[in-house]
Amino acid sequence: MSRRDELRDKALDYFLDHGLAELSLRPLAEQIGTSARLLIYHFESKERLITVVMDQVRSRMQQSLMEMMLAARGEAGMESFWCWVTAKDNIRYVRLLFEVQVLALQNPASYGQFLSDTSSSWLGVLEHCIPESADRRTIATLCGAVIDGLVLDYMSTGDFDRTTAALKFFVSLLSRYSE
Repeated sequence: MSRRDELRDKALDYFLDHGLAELSLRPLAEQIGTSARLLIYHFESKERLITVVMDQVRSRMQQSLMEMMLAARGEAGMESFWCWVTAKDNIRYVRLLFEVQVLALQNPASYGQFLSDTSSSWLGVLEHCIPESADRRTIATLCGAVIDGLVLDYMSTGDFDRTTAALKFFVSLLSRYSE
């Protein structure tokens, strides 16, 4: 593993523990055993460091989710997706993805490409799980928006039962549409 990859992985652990809202390179560097200067050397900027770390997170999450969702297409795929996203081990990563999405909306010059790539790649994951149809991309977009909203609701309220019931209701509406 290269030094850059090692720093990326340590930075991810730091991001998971501290979030990104108040991120400063000096405390991060101190915590992960390097200097702010070396972080800039390896990543060019704080924004680039965040993007590199989150690209890796997104890639790993999507690969894992794609395998799971392809095994459980349709209704089962959406419910499997929900269970995976809301699992205790995964929700921290999802929270971090949402935090970077907000940063991208606030600072499109630094994070706009990340936001575009993230939206496009998640849409691709969802599309693979939806049967071929003229409306496939539209349905995948709707599914993504529903999942995003329910995940934000769950992270805000902690009400797993209510948000899961809402997802199941949405899935039942989808199945009626496809009949």
